[in-house]
Amino acid sequence: MADDLFILPETLSDKPEVFEGTARREDLPRLAEVVAEGGMELRFRITARLDKQRRKTLSCIIEGFVFLLCQSSLEAFRHEVSIHDRLVLVDDESGLPPIGEENDEEDFVVADEPLSVLDLVEDAVLLSLPMVPRKPGLEERGPDPKPRSESPFAALAKLKK
Repeated sequence: MADDLFILPETLSDKPEVFEGTARREDLPRLAEVVAEGGMELRFRITARLDKQRRKTLSCIIEGFVFLLCQSSLEAFRHEVSIHDRLVLVDDESGLPPIGEENDEEDFVVADEPLSVLDLVEDAVLLSLPMVPRKPGLEERGPDPKPRSESPFAALAKLKK
């Protein structure tokens, strides 16, 4: 993947600018450090434009898979990735909404310089990964059950017979 995929926030217009491709393991060094060895396929489509309110927005769609290491069984397993994010770019921190006015539909990002498309993809995937990876279908293991000792009343019942 070419390293020249950059979004220039100051040049966004009503006309969508689309960046799409497939990211390889070597394109995403921070992600490569946390995923298990094996194949990785991440397809992305990022659309940058001004919305109706004249805000700089990015629509990020990332689909594919990575392999993670199960923290219980220490086996590698395939983890599906499906990300659909909407980002609003602001020039500085004063453009961020107050905490009480944030919503789940969009995230705000300070973009005071060109944004690397691959960095956006890498950040989104890293944030979507589980903190403690567990292989699907693995039974929940609790503490080993203690062997039940025979009730003293059952022992008395045996003596009585």
